[in-house]
Amino acid sequence: MLALVILGASMLLRLATLLGSDGQPISTLPAAMETALRLSHRIAAAGVGVLAACAILLCWSRRLFSSAFGPPVVSLVTATVILALIGPLTPGYRFATITIGNVVGGMALLMAFWWLRELATDVSAGRPRTDRLIRATVFIFLAHVATGAAASAQEMHGMRGLAFAHLGTALLVVMFVGACAWHTRGEIALAGCSGAISVLLVAQAATGLGLMFLVARPLWLSFVHGMLSPLLALALVSLAIRSARIERQPLT
Repeated sequence: MLALVILGASMLLRLATLLGSDGQPISTLPAAMETALRLSHRIAAAGVGVLAACAILLCWSRRLFSSAFGPPVVSLVTATVILALIGPLTPGYRFATITIGNVVGGMALLMAFWWLRELATDVSAGRPRTDRLIRATVFIFLAHVATGAAASAQEMHGMRGLAFAHLGTALLVVMFVGACAWHTRGEIALAGCSGAISVLLVAQAATGLGLMFLVARPLWLSFVHGMLSPLLALALVSLAIRSARIERQPLT
């Protein structure tokens, strides 16, 4: 929940920011709302830092780094450190790479925490071995998120060229997610994940196409489109972990 707050607050603050003629950022949000979002972001970031420290201490004390819990704990700690390092460079939205790092890092943080949640439902299981197709799908999805962050950063400067790169990666995401859904179609235990992924993918595609064809983009539609990505990321993590526990033929 804290990782979602971090992503949502930073996304809304960025989408509601315009650059003036002097290059200085101007928020279109009410002052009270902007203050509340920034405060929520700081509190959530501090909470995530505490939880990351607790996770690494638990792993160390219980010698879990060689088990299934090691990779997600290392991932969330790494994401937390990177976000903390680039945080001071975020104000002003001067560097597109910082915007991309914040978005992808926040998404990786969220996915790592959800990864731990999925593992906690079956603590007796060993380290799951995810199929290459699902791993590739997650990688392409993160690349899609990165192009979306880059397009958003570029649009703040009045340019929309990277929107086509974002559209191209969106087509790849649809293809790979569709392939995952097809290969897991016979697994009843994965029906919930597959159904959630399908609904979220259709919703994100619909809102994305709407934003591409609209000249004046409503803030609420951009925010909904952006927040569908974290939900889709959670569903992909669930599909990856749960499918790895089912004994069946490899997808590739």
